[in-house]
Amino acid sequence: MALWKPDILAEISLLPTQAGGRKDPTPVTWLGCPVQVDGKYFDARIDLSELGPVEPGQTVRVPLKFLCPEVALVHFVAGKVFALWEGRVIGSGKVLTAYAHP
Repeated sequence: MALWKPDILAEISLLPTQAGGRKDPTPVTWLGCPVQVDGKYFDARIDLSELGPVEPGQTVRVPLKFLCPEVALVHFVAGKVFALWEGRVIGSGKVLTAYAHP
């Protein structure tokens, strides 16, 4: 069961450790990670509750929730590519679906 109602579904690819990615897998249930798109950063939570930890170098489909969706969502349309940031780029993502919330 999902932790929260997602704003987008994305395919994310974590860089391998030797290419500058994380040294360790992600946490088990969720990852807090700024995402960068169009020169702007947005704080997001990646829901891993149905997937478990993601290893460096792995590509997965995951739901994301933005802390300020009213500001972020205009930048995250289907097909948009973005970067995952933890003090440096640790991976990339591509929006598969953006959900409209009432």
